[in-house]
Amino acid sequence: MLSAIIVEDEVLAAERLRVLLKDCQVILLQHFEHPQAALDWLTQHQVDVAFVDIGLPEMDGLTLVERINRSSGNPPKIVFTTAYEEHALKAYDLAAVDYLLKPIKISRLQAALQRISHDKPSDEFDCFKVMSRERMIEIPWQKSRYLIAEEKSVILVTADGSTYDLPKTLIYWEELLGDKVVRIHRNAIVMKHGLDSLVRLPGKHTDDAANWGAKIIDLEEILPVSRRQLATLRKQMREH
Repeated sequence: MLSAIIVEDEVLAAERLRVLLKDCQVILLQHFEHPQAALDWLTQHQVDVAFVDIGLPEMDGLTLVERINRSSGNPPKIVFTTAYEEHALKAYDLAAVDYLLKPIKISRLQAALQRISHDKPSDEFDCFKVMSRERMIEIPWQKSRYLIAEEKSVILVTADGSTYDLPKTLIYWEELLGDKVVRIHRNAIVMKHGLDSLVRLPGKHTDDAANWGAKIIDLEEILPVSRRQLATLRKQMREH
């Protein structure tokens, strides 16, 4: 689970965000009304994400984040919250993950949390965080089998055949997961632990078909392998 702090001087806004974070199974460590208190706390503690209101007293949220980035060796991911759009460009200049307009919608919050959850090196990647029945759940890495691009979305398929929508593109996931996966087709990547074998398929050769398929462990599925990816997949199967 992700951990978070809220830096917000409006009590009602902070309470709404607290409830939304709880619904998304995020652990709230602290709520600060004053930016200096948050800055002091962050010099001694680590947290995954800080939700920072831009219109803070004494020190605006943009200035606070600039100071956090300078003073912390491992600063948290930043999500700005505000009632106005005028500071969006400056917020992204500070490498903020997102910029949420009040009143915050849970769908926008969930999208920001997805980006934060998946922004980690492949060797640390241990689960997918996905939405199911309006709640964020964790799919353990070992239960995942493959990702497939369909129209404008990416679908995660698990060992029991369940499917979940993921944000971003197939290329993003391929780069993030690195040597944990292998591409078998322009629209599919397979987890190496999910590969069973290569099987011969009936049919004629085309530019995008190698007459071979990848059999997936636990699933009664054989995914087509493109001619371009066949040699790479064979090599991966020998090494696996």
